[in-house]
Amino acid sequence: MSGGWTRRNALQAAVTASFGAAWVSAQAQDEPVTLRVGWGNSPPYQIETPQGPAGLDIELMTLWARAAGVKLQWVRATWARQLLEVQAGTMDLMMSATPSDERRSFADFTSAYRHENLGLISLAGQGLEVADLRELEGRSVRIGIMRGMAFQPSLAQTLERPGLQRQLVPLRGDDMTLAALRARQLTYILSDVVSIRHMASQGPGEPVSVALAFPPAPVHLLVSRQALARFPGLLTRLNEALQRARVSAAWSQALARYPGA
Repeated sequence: MSGGWTRRNALQAAVTASFGAAWVSAQAQDEPVTLRVGWGNSPPYQIETPQGPAGLDIELMTLWARAAGVKLQWVRATWARQLLEVQAGTMDLMMSATPSDERRSFADFTSAYRHENLGLISLAGQGLEVADLRELEGRSVRIGIMRGMAFQPSLAQTLERPGLQRQLVPLRGDDMTLAALRARQLTYILSDVVSIRHMASQGPGEPVSVALAFPPAPVHLLVSRQALARFPGLLTRLNEALQRARVSAAWSQALARYPGA
């Protein structure tokens, strides 16, 4: 008698546990995915305002997240800090990212969502224009770059030349590279032309000009390996949502608010 009662109750407990697990799983699927996305000072793409982050990347990412059915948690950090946070698993997404072999060891990339316009930038009126970056090898110049930047393969290969490597000066952000350029601590900045021009126009200081323009290059959303492990299918979900978001009127309107970007 006692043994029969125990087996019956054990069976009932197993059935109850099975239904409970299924219910928890269903609830987990219904809960919105929240992703931590890094942002910094990179106008007009990413801008700090009293109301929080703003700018083209912020607007596009908001539309993209809505199409993907995910929530965003905005995390303010320098570019180099964002890379460290992604590697540590405490940040899920980085905007305006260029793929590289090193980055693929700790992240993957969505389809491209916009283009950037890199250039070699100097103070205006200095006569420092060049036709090829390799012309600068052996010259007494200093080229400021943002710490942690990656470049398209052809440009990255050029920058690996020993003569150019010695001329590169990594700094924390584009605001610092611009300040160093105006202080004559740098000869050039290698960065996004739109962003540097925007920053230079917002306050006092000498104007800048483009000494060498590079072809427009695609940028992507970087997705951490940890986020992909936590949310299987996330990369596909983001890419499909990007296709839907890009054909929306709201996406076109956001682009129109930032001419030249």
